[in-house]
Amino acid sequence: MQKLKIYLLTMIIGCSCSLAIAEQKPIRIVSADGSLTEIIYALNREDVLVGVDTTSSFPVEAKSLPQIGYKRDISAEGVMSLEPDLLIATQDSGPDKTLNQIEAAGILVKRYSASASLATVKEKVIGVAELLDMRPQGELLWQSIKHDVEQAQLKIDRSKKPIKVLFILSIKSGSPIVAGDDTPVAEIIRLAGGINAVSGFTGYKAISLEALVAAQPEAILMVSDRIEQTDIDQLLKGPGISQTPAGKHKKLVTMGASLMVGFGPRIGQAISILSSAFYRN
Repeated sequence: MQKLKIYLLTMIIGCSCSLAIAEQKPIRIVSADGSLTEIIYALNREDVLVGVDTTSSFPVEAKSLPQIGYKRDISAEGVMSLEPDLLIATQDSGPDKTLNQIEAAGILVKRYSASASLATVKEKVIGVAELLDMRPQGELLWQSIKHDVEQAQLKIDRSKKPIKVLFILSIKSGSPIVAGDDTPVAEIIRLAGGINAVSGFTGYKAISLEALVAAQPEAILMVSDRIEQTDIDQLLKGPGISQTPAGKHKKLVTMGASLMVGFGPRIGQAISILSSAFYRN
């Protein structure tokens, strides 16, 4: 009986130790997504970050961290050289071959949804908080984000007809590349009280100037990182756009990419800024 007690006690201690090791939280993290980086900063745990991708542009301090490349073209060597315990990414980070190589090197890879939705924002916030053993703080952060979104949407004048917004990624050879259905841009436009001016296709594609005019957008939305003021003036006067309500009323709205489509802690701010811009006289 005494031997059985000793055996059981040994098993319990052994299991407890294994559990403690399994639950040990990572102390060196590389982030391969700007929204995940923002969440870590919002939780005041930037001390765990040892590297980030190029979409991690906010807060500005993140830019000073070692870079691992663009989130969809991660450098395995760059990640492994930082000796992290964990790489956090979204489902559109990659390529998969690189992530598999990183995992094979003994680095844990945790991926979150890349879909553009408030549910995804919550998933990322709570998920990162749990990794840092900060679930209560994560819950508080999510409630704060949710409140910001609700307050931003309360300010949208629902009595007005939803404004038609066309997002232009770029213009090549005279054909604008625009956002269709099932894109982060289309979702942020919807959350800000607008409707996407084009539909019937998913992702991004080039459309003709005739199709642009037919869409009759009342506002043009672009990424501020990709356009200068001189380009804005030329764009609004150019063929196609000048024949739309957006061109005639010179309504072109710009915003930084990480804020517009990051779907991170600042989503309430993005909705507020866009809705105000869409509906200003």
